[in-house]
Amino acid sequence: MRRVSIELFAYPWDIIDRGVRSFAAECTALGVNRLHVTTLYHSGKFLLPRRRERRVYFPESGHVLVPVRDDAFPGPIRPRVSAIAATGWLQELAEVSREAAIDLAAWTVFHHGSVLAASHPEATIRNVFGDPYPFALCPSHDVVADYSVSLASAVHATGAFRTLDLETIGYLGYVHGHHHEVTAVPTGPLESFLLSLCFCSACKERGEREGIRMEALRREIERVLLAKLRADDAGSAPPRNAEQVATLVALNPELQQLIRLRSARVTELVRRIRSVAGDSELSVFTSSFVGSPANIWMEGVSLPDLREFADAFHLLAYTPDTDDVNGDLVFCLAQVEDAARLNLTLNLGLPITPTLAHAMAKVDFAWRQGVRRFSFFNYGFLGEGRLGWVREIAETLRSRASG
Repeated sequence: MRRVSIELFAYPWDIIDRGVRSFAAECTALGVNRLHVTTLYHSGKFLLPRRRERRVYFPESGHVLVPVRDDAFPGPIRPRVSAIAATGWLQELAEVSREAAIDLAAWTVFHHGSVLAASHPEATIRNVFGDPYPFALCPSHDVVADYSVSLASAVHATGAFRTLDLETIGYLGYVHGHHHEVTAVPTGPLESFLLSLCFCSACKERGEREGIRMEALRREIERVLLAKLRADDAGSAPPRNAEQVATLVALNPELQQLIRLRSARVTELVRRIRSVAGDSELSVFTSSFVGSPANIWMEGVSLPDLREFADAFHLLAYTPDTDDVNGDLVFCLAQVEDAARLNLTLNLGLPITPTLAHAMAKVDFAWRQGVRRFSFFNYGFLGEGRLGWVREIAETLRSRASG
């Protein structure tokens, strides 16, 4: 039987605050055998209940948190390097993790970042109206793809990580949770999807080369979207109209072609990252921005197409509903075709996980499908009680595996 893998996400600032050796000892006590630690992150405002200092924490947006070469980013997109990178935390963590038989994974955010995107507005996602999204780099631009390959290469070159995690490797969309974000008109899955399609210069040029009438498609998407947004008295709650997404895609061959073009671009980018990642494993994330993990195609990530290049797939099951999580897992398993390559990733915090029993119900179902990798988010966000759930889940699963 395959070894049970209990995995935990953690930020460097929480590891440093705890003390690297104390942190590693705590992870061992929790039964953790793989850590996903951030190498570059986007923005945030975090309430961290167990920290000794700065319990309300604002991380440096878009900063590299691990030591990298001065020439790591030869292109125009160059992230800043945080002072955290020079503290020696990663070297110490790599050393104590080897002693504790804990693997390290480089949890790396690629195209999501307000500082980098705002600094390069010419390379951002632009919606059907031409509005830029200053939190999202568009991988259709060669400079963005080159930056992502450079970032993967720089992280791999640290020599600290067994796995490279690819988060936000595709096309981010409208849903973001932006600062003081306000939407008063009814927006459901259809509206969010249409607002997520990119019509930047690079996307338009690539589409035209493939025979897509990009301006005609843009006008049609705009027409449908405006009709929906202007009918703001059509209902009393945000619409649940995922079936309308399927209908629109089914009836529009050029939209289908654009979706395939986006997937091909992301697949090629992951292939390039594979070529610079050496013997590191590659793990591709789904997204919490598109709702169901099954909707990751909306960001241009095709699970079947990536089977050739990715070793694992993280299903970010960040929804309270157990039935939804179970259904998504079955669907994604059918695309990946190998339960050994699926990693069920749960957020143990409120309101997503009300009780330990809710978490165990999702874990139990995944176990019955053959999944043996389970990740938990996030070390710094959880109080003592919920962090202890990781240990209880680990003990239950390892007892089950050896029984």
